[in-house]
Amino acid sequence: MKTSELPFPERVRNALPDISLNEPQQLAVEAGLLSGKSVVVASPTASGKTFIAELAFLGNFLKGGKAVYVCPLKALASEKYHEFQERYKSLGIKIAISVGDFDSAEEWLGKYDLIIATSEKLDSIMRHNVPWLGKISLLIVDEIHLLNDAGRGPTLEVIITRMMKQKPQLLALSATIKNSKEIAEWLDAELVMSDYRPAKLHKGIFQSDESMLEIRDRKTRMKSGDAENVLSEDIVKKGKQALLFVATRRSAEAVAEKVGKHLSVSDVSLQKLARNIEKALPVPTKQCRRLAKCVLGGAAFHHAGLVTKQRKLVEDAFRAGQIKILSATPTLAWGINMPAYRVIIRDVKRYGMYGYDYIPVLEVQQMQGRAGRPAYDTEGEAILVGKDASDANELKERYIMGEPEPIYSKLSVEPMLRMHTLALLASEAAHSRSELEDFFSRTFFSHQYGNISEVMGKVDAILRQLEGFNFIEAEKSGIFSEFRPAFSLGGDFKITATKLGRKVSELYLDPLSANTIITGMNAHEDEFMTTLASCSEMFPPLSVLKKDGFVEEELLKSGIKTPDVWDYEYDSFIAAYKTCMMFRDWMDESGEDVLLEKYGVTPGELYTKTKNAEWMLYASAELARLLRKFDKANELRRLQLRMKHGVRDELLRLIMLKGIGRVRARMLYKNGVKTPADIKRTRPEVLAEIVGKKTAAKLIEEASQELEKR
Repeated sequence: MKTSELPFPERVRNALPDISLNEPQQLAVEAGLLSGKSVVVASPTASGKTFIAELAFLGNFLKGGKAVYVCPLKALASEKYHEFQERYKSLGIKIAISVGDFDSAEEWLGKYDLIIATSEKLDSIMRHNVPWLGKISLLIVDEIHLLNDAGRGPTLEVIITRMMKQKPQLLALSATIKNSKEIAEWLDAELVMSDYRPAKLHKGIFQSDESMLEIRDRKTRMKSGDAENVLSEDIVKKGKQALLFVATRRSAEAVAEKVGKHLSVSDVSLQKLARNIEKALPVPTKQCRRLAKCVLGGAAFHHAGLVTKQRKLVEDAFRAGQIKILSATPTLAWGINMPAYRVIIRDVKRYGMYGYDYIPVLEVQQMQGRAGRPAYDTEGEAILVGKDASDANELKERYIMGEPEPIYSKLSVEPMLRMHTLALLASEAAHSRSELEDFFSRTFFSHQYGNISEVMGKVDAILRQLEGFNFIEAEKSGIFSEFRPAFSLGGDFKITATKLGRKVSELYLDPLSANTIITGMNAHEDEFMTTLASCSEMFPPLSVLKKDGFVEEELLKSGIKTPDVWDYEYDSFIAAYKTCMMFRDWMDESGEDVLLEKYGVTPGELYTKTKNAEWMLYASAELARLLRKFDKANELRRLQLRMKHGVRDELLRLIMLKGIGRVRARMLYKNGVKTPADIKRTRPEVLAEIVGKKTAAKLIEEASQELEKR
């Protein structure tokens, strides 16, 4: 079937590319996609699953429905938003993206036809019980195999289970997995399975000790040398690009540096790119300079330690063909579309609970799937690196001949179960223990294991804990004289969330973290910040290394009560205190370069941690206000603003003005300009000498508006 033959009005067909549907797309239409049937599509990466989602929401839109598209990552959500906006703006489809603030009902989304969100954001919206949720007639879930992920999986499972109650059309998109039929049965959906991939993917092994490449059923002896250099130089000579996956950020940087020295890339535009990368921060760090130097050789690294601007510069340059080799951590495997003809996978082991072990086949397949994207190539190569013949054979058996693992529900992971149990009660999706049991009986966990006794055993323990925290109240079945909690009485009983419990749920906090915050609220600043740094939302804290003796020295001076050195909590406490010290230095206006040298925290990691801390301080202030501790709420609000902007107290009035960052605010303060009123009184030419002519003019206008508000 061609797109011109789809049962859409002409104006909709004209907005679509004039192509024939490929195998999975055709099968999805035949399965009832356009007539409202739920469908699970399991097919390889780059097989056109996104277009199936587009057909689904177009059909839903024409029927006057509202759709939600759930993405696993913010970057992927942003890419889909811009892609769909560009393609369908002429049709009048109102498209919105929501990935941010977790303490917002987002009622404004009610007027949109298609909402793109992360699973965590949709979960947060559900906790606020907004009316438009009941109008959702299509739920699209991208990468549904992430049900298997202990972090994201339980949230994804809960939002799907909650949505299933109102019986919308469900479209679940998945990589090829062993038990896709089981997911389709759970969702009461038609299953579409296909091995189709428009760009042929050739998989192979490079044997390092013999410099032997086995791919497409043939062996080629290559120039001797490190696998990364040999495979990178080879692909660049062919006029192509490669993604190189390694296990850690440090490895990604080292590999890019090494490869860049051996590439014969001559491109004047790389000099400008390198300058932009180095200037992404007010004061360049060692990492900024290292990346800029790599780029000059035609290579780059990509990981969460980069700031957003640097990641975008690198991604855009790779798409434009300026950067030839991009070394990355596995997180890029779940992300955006990149023009890599060859994918090189050097590291297939990761440190876990039982030491170094092989990563799952499904994860390797995600990396392999980045090669040969249809928008850029007609074929691609995915090459694993083996140290010797034995290692090469193991990789071949495991990752080329082997099948991806089945996925399993992770709903019984206790911290996530605790959050979602409170959320169900707080949003009134459940009103009693029996209703909780009914909800959990409809989950993938229950479908997969046949009973929910394990989950409900944990739920009962969680209910007792939540009651002890004063986050829920339970009807005691008429037995009020006993001091036992309701959950030891057996049978069914009504449960309601307290006002405090509802707020904890809306703030998207782990109830255990919320209780820790509440009980520690009267602690002094450093002790409270250490408490925050130990919460699950702030995981992981900074690692404490042998050279970090200054952390324990500072801790001894602080007077904070510390676990004994033989206590199993001691190491985690020291790590939390080191994180607290880093936050304190940030709020005392230390630069990114200083923090990288002292604490080993990269600019991207610093951004993530300060954003998380800012949120936790906001949440703490909200809890303090609810508990009528108004002085504490004001103190925490002040800390939140300092964390957001990285400044001392005296700069807060200046930093609130648009266009004024921490550096300019400090320059103004040093020159005696300390408030908006001072700005208004200062002659424009004097301001211009401090911050520049254009900024000075905007600053005067901003200060005038600020003073008029008072």
